[in-house]
Parts: sequence; C-alpha cells; structure tokens
Amino acid sequence: MKSAKQKYHHGDLRAALLEAALAVLNELGPQGLSIREVARRAGVSHTAPYRHFADKDELILAVVEQGFELMQHTMTAEQDAAGPDPLAQFAASGFAYVNFALSHPAYYRVMFSGDLLSSKGHVAFQHTSSRAIREMVTDIKLGQEQGVLRPGDPVVQALTIWSTIHGFVSIVNDNRLSHLVGEDFSLDDIRVQVLVMIFDGLGVPERLEK
Repeated sequence: MKSAKQKYHHGDLRAALLEAALAVLNELGPQGLSIREVARRAGVSHTAPYRHFADKDELILAVVEQGFELMQHTMTAEQDAAGPDPLAQFAASGFAYVNFALSHPAYYRVMFSGDLLSSKGHVAFQHTSSRAIREMVTDIKLGQEQGVLRPGDPVVQALTIWSTIHGFVSIVNDNRLSHLVGEDFSLDDIRVQVLVMIFDGLGVPERLEK
C-alpha cells in the first residue's frame, strides 16, 4: 500500500489525508486526531488539509462517511452472498456488521463518537450515523411483511438490536471481555450467541443458529 505522502504526490490529497487520519485513530484514538497531526503524517504543510476540510469537524465527518460506506459495502456483499432467503440475508447482515466493527475498531469508534465534534458538527454526525438504523428498520419491516419476523414497532426493535450489538462490540474493542468472562472463552462462540439471542427475540426460526 502506498503511503499517504506517496498518494499526495500523485495528486490525491483528500485520500491521503483520510488515510493519515485513520492511522492517527488507530494509534492514538479519536482524541488524538488533529488537523496538524494528520497533515504531518500525510507529509504536507499544516495548512494543506484546509483545501478539503474547513475544520476538524469536516475531517472527522469525512472519516465517518468513509467508514459507513465500507461497512455498508461489507454488509451488502454478505447479504448478496446469502442468496434470496430474507432470513438468511438478515442474519448475514447482522454478522457482517459485527465482523466489520471488530475488524475495524478505529473506524467504528469514530463512527459512533459524536462527542468528538462541536455542536455544529454533531448535527451532521447524527444525520450520518442514523442511516444504519434506518436501513435496519427497512429490513425489519420487510421481514415482518413476509411473515418471518415477529410483529412490533420496527424502530424499537432496530434500536434494541443496535444497542445490544453496540454494547457487545464496545466491550470487545475496549479489551474488557476477558475481565468479564475470564481468559478461557471463544470470541466466535460469544459473537454467535449474541446474534442468536437477537434472532430468538425477533422470532427467527432456529435454523439460523446453525
């Protein structure tokens, strides 16, 4: 992979800055992100990022947008691979979400860390991050219409699902799971059980547990 500086020399400054921002997030966490540090890692002047981003808020939101695009691409690919069965697609989407969150912790943290933004940036962030919930609501409505998911308010169900998954992912990404259950555990087994319990709550047939 080319470095951010090499990419910039080929004229793609915005991509280089986003790559540098993600590197900062991976190493220092969201609180370590700054325009100056991103510029330094991209090998450009501290004023260069302002050609694409008016402030830190815009830079963070661009990383968030990129993260959601990657997550959605991952989930869509898994849904397509699951075939035409709506239940299999729903399950595939859930597993893809969890796998993305655990495989890309830096993206995931900033995607749901609205407290990093100013009040102005926070409004735009809420609009961006709500897309995942809206898409889940749509999937649940479809399952209900086809008679394969339990009736109920799809918004409440979507928020319940997301809260459960988000809590699990946060515990794992914050390296707290071993403190809660001990060292002798299988992350894959726990991940599957979390999703199975969600499916059970939605009235999904047991065949998705296999």
